[in-house]
Amino acid sequence: MEHHNGTVEATLAAYIRDECLSRNTTVDLAYGTNLFDAGIVDSAGLISFIAFIEKNFGLSIPDEDLLPENFVSITAIADYIRAHQQIGHELREEVSGLGS
Repeated sequence: MEHHNGTVEATLAAYIRDECLSRNTTVDLAYGTNLFDAGIVDSAGLISFIAFIEKNFGLSIPDEDLLPENFVSITAIADYIRAHQQIGHELREEVSGLGS
């Protein structure tokens, strides 16, 4: 799946700039910025953001993973996405190996 500028972080940052920062353009958006403390993402915005992540990265995020530490910054979200994409890839390989 192709993402904005080829990186998970750039895709997430583009979404935040387009959907969240239009209301709050004075915030400096760095990959390590705490999105909640900076007022960039609130609980209502997080719901839309999760839907974006699931659609664009092919993930299904379970309720038990909806923890602040997983979504506190672009870096944390990108790490979460990569870890879960890797888990999904490993499970698909394991299942395809069972059919052999």
